Amino acid sequence: MIITVKTLRDQRRALIGWSIGVAALVLLYTSFYPSIKASAADLNKYLDSLPEALRNAIGTGSISSPVGYLRSEIFSTMGPLLLLILAIGAGARATAGEEEGRTLDLLLANPVTRRTVVLQKFWAMAGSTAGVGLVLTVAILVFGPAFGLRVASIGVAAASVSAIALAVSFGSIALAIGCWRGRRAVAIATATSLAVAAYLLNILAPSIQGLSRFQVLSPFYHYIDHDPIRNGFSVPHMLVLVAISAVAVTLAVVAFDRRDLAS
Repeated sequence: MIITVKTLRDQRRALIGWSIGVAALVLLYTSFYPSIKASAADLNKYLDSLPEALRNAIGTGSISSPVGYLRSEIFSTMGPLLLLILAIGAGARATAGEEEGRTLDLLLANPVTRRTVVLQKFWAMAGSTAGVGLVLTVAILVFGPAFGLRVASIGVAAASVSAIALAVSFGSIALAIGCWRGRRAVAIATATSLAVAAYLLNILAPSIQGLSRFQVLSPFYHYIDHDPIRNGFSVPHMLVLVAISAVAVTLAVVAFDRRDLAS
């Protein structure tokens, strides 16, 4: 695991910055909750008047309840978005960044196989994403009660783990594209485009006739459909996200092992 540890050590300043930013974001959103709760009736009436697609994006339940507020303000938008940005960037840099930076030769000069490099870079990406996701969980549990946001720890943990699994799945896709093409920008653009398409599919499918049967193809469906902050962990949905990562990493290994690398 030397490559994994070195990669995480090289990223430690950035990860500290990410952690501080996520904690500050949670503090900001939780501090808004008392004013949201005071305007509960008007807000719920307004939300009920929104188009179905927007209601799907925000989430179900009353926004004035602690669970509904955290789901709509953090776990439906900013939480997974930040983790996706982190994971996709890390996945794209994993090998493509090394290749573009002309440091890949030095890495492969060590007594390691290409497969080992890909797998350890994946674990570094997954580890950094999980670390920031843990900060998200702890920040909610620490700051939330001070502003009346008291939610079961298991629900917050389930939602955070689901968000981490979602982000890692797209980070793995970025890793695979980077291993195949050797271009960081291509990896980021492709993985990001797929994430946007999957998100739109998940929120639009319920309100568009003929599209609803394809909703299960969206990783976002498996992330949020079972409402993890309210209902806890869902093993079937989690296994789908893990399977996406596993397939993407397998393709990454195959592509990196067979391709002529830039030197």
